[in-house]
Amino acid sequence: MHQKGHDPIQRGITLVELMIAIAILSILAGIAIPLYNGYVTEGHMASMRTTLNGLRTPLEDYRLENGNYGTVTDLVGIANITGRFDWDPSGDSRAYEYTVSVTGTNSYDVWGIFQANTGIWVRCEDRFSECCDSEIAGSSTPDAACP
Repeated sequence: MHQKGHDPIQRGITLVELMIAIAILSILAGIAIPLYNGYVTEGHMASMRTTLNGLRTPLEDYRLENGNYGTVTDLVGIANITGRFDWDPSGDSRAYEYTVSVTGTNSYDVWGIFQANTGIWVRCEDRFSECCDSEIAGSSTPDAACP
């Protein structure tokens, strides 16, 4: 017999069902978030690599016009680099710090760092070399030569 006020059909979800759903979502988030962060890091490295390759052209133009890259010095920041090499970076460069290190009259290193203390960087040595990055070198700073 049916009691007054009780519905014979169960409505809602049980605590066990809720816990299972939360566990599944947690597992999916645990997999997806690191993958997403890896894609973001790769995007920053690709942006810096493109910008640094674009910087090589004004450096070479300067060398062709003057016979060398000028005095040995470190130029940190877009304003300092632009003042000497007439460089206009492409894209949004506010989150990146670029450096040109003239290591000799005919050699240089350039690198970019994405926001301080993130450990994400790209470095290009001289005009003939390939660029390396923080994932290849396994270092948190671009101070050392590429492997």
